[in-house]
Amino acid sequence: ADVYETLSLRQLCGIDTPSEIKIYAKDFEKKEKIKTYIDEWNDAHSDDENLQITYSDTMSMMFGMLNTMVDAVTYVLVAFKSISLLVSSVMIGIITYISVVERTKEIGVLRSLGASKHEISNVFNAETFLIGMFSGLFGVAVTYLLSIPINLILGIFVPEIGAVANLNPLSALILVLISITLTLISGLIPSRIAANKDPVVALRSE
Repeated sequence: ADVYETLSLRQLCGIDTPSEIKIYAKDFEKKEKIKTYIDEWNDAHSDDENLQITYSDTMSMMFGMLNTMVDAVTYVLVAFKSISLLVSSVMIGIITYISVVERTKEIGVLRSLGASKHEISNVFNAETFLIGMFSGLFGVAVTYLLSIPINLILGIFVPEIGAVANLNPLSALILVLISITLTLISGLIPSRIAANKDPVVALRSE
């Protein structure tokens, strides 16, 4: 009964003791200073519960929810990207194998002229290396080109956030190296098949 009576008096402005105080900080730095001050106050008066200040940081809660949503979207994109990398690696392997099949006679000629298995394998490894390098460079170039209109559009609608789409040069180099590595791995089996072909059988193929 006392609790309801106190609440009713507060609503009618009959009690001058505030039930809550809303503090609006000027920026994030000031907000952190306010939180630090309140935490220090609570630590200094830890023995008296009546002097404890209970607070909730609405902005931190909103950013926490936003970060959770961004992380969830990131995981989904990573999953789709992993699937696309797997599919592209398989397709590169198939393309290299088709190249081996179509150039069987060429392989036989090279072997008959004294080319070793290792050299035949290097021919197809060089092809997959070039495919990986040019595809990686193409992807990086497209990313840089698309980042320009994306940043312009976002700058018009949300000028406070600045440039969002940005690819670090080191990250671009790493992406190109990953592309080369994946294509080389994808072409290992077809290049090994080409190296192990019997030169006599290869020369007879049409």
